[in-house]
Amino acid sequence: MGQSVHVFVKKIAMFMILAVLLVGCSATKSSSGNGSSKSENSDTIKVGLQAPMTGDNAQYGQDMKNGVELAFQKINSDGGINGKKLKLIVGDDKATPSEAVAVVNKMIMNDGVKAIIGGYNSSPTLAAQDVSGPAKVLHLNMGASPDLSKTGNNYLFRVILTGSVYVPAVMKYMSEEKKVKKIAALFENTDYGITMYDAAKVSAKELGVEFAATEKYNPGDKNFSAQLSKIKALNPDAVMVVGLYNEVALIEQQAKQAGLNVQFFSPDDSMYSEQLISLGGEAVENHIFASMIDLNADTEEMKEFKKLAEENKIPAQANTAIAYDAAMALAKALEEGKADAEKSRDALAKIDYKGITGPIRFDENGDRANTPMIMQVQKSDFVVIKQSE
Repeated sequence: MGQSVHVFVKKIAMFMILAVLLVGCSATKSSSGNGSSKSENSDTIKVGLQAPMTGDNAQYGQDMKNGVELAFQKINSDGGINGKKLKLIVGDDKATPSEAVAVVNKMIMNDGVKAIIGGYNSSPTLAAQDVSGPAKVLHLNMGASPDLSKTGNNYLFRVILTGSVYVPAVMKYMSEEKKVKKIAALFENTDYGITMYDAAKVSAKELGVEFAATEKYNPGDKNFSAQLSKIKALNPDAVMVVGLYNEVALIEQQAKQAGLNVQFFSPDDSMYSEQLISLGGEAVENHIFASMIDLNADTEEMKEFKKLAEENKIPAQANTAIAYDAAMALAKALEEGKADAEKSRDALAKIDYKGITGPIRFDENGDRANTPMIMQVQKSDFVVIKQSE
């Protein structure tokens, strides 16, 4: 999202906060995430999920909801948090900044949530944290934009790896292992796509790799023939496609139909879903990407997660696993902080939790710093081709 748009959305967010305050907090006891409220004295602790539950990104939101619900089920069956059960409040942000502001504002002001998990998309998350930050509500997100590291919001934490970690890893692999010299870029015209491409340009320069083409598309697009025709004419060694799996699948199908038979890769694991394979079929075979998780890992944590998912008839997707880890880490912080805003925030800031996505620790910006592995689609499965360093 452009700077001017972000400033505009930020003004909207602050206006909504002020508007609610002017109406008067007497309309609801839960005027802030850490204020005195009815829920504080009840036997539940409310946690919000800000995610796209409808629209083109709805599958990601459903995966996140599945993960949080699995974690809460496990936590509540084990006795809850200091004797209180966790209750999930779901808010559909429709993957848009304005809806994100509205649902987060409602969850804090009306529902009295103690923390928020989400969003999935960067732009809605940037807008929503302008609401959650001043309310001192913990906010664990899955946005990729580097701008999320620069908000100054001490209550904002990111449970995925960032482009600054993913991009150099996958670019190094493509350069050193696949020996590519000329790359075409095709990325979604969003904060996520643009920032990933910008990071890739830096890595390319350091590695002596050339970006021969820069093509964009809008989320929701279905026809990519114009961009693919331009790319094919340049005869690149590989194509870096930055987007979500539904569009990546379409792009690679159309590339194959157009006779563009080169190596496709992505900087991160946004396409780590069985949906990529079911939608893309043979066209996505050999697709390479960096990932923070291996769902085939032979660890006790992964076995427990998969068993829980199977018992509840929930697909063990990557985003489900990440959201599960976010919920488990959040619960640990809420327990240590006794659901107090500042104490729970401090507990999360210094947490060292062994999750199914690896160790969860945060730096001074609230970002994770694990190194990624490199994965590839092979015979309709996701296979690790280079372990994390």
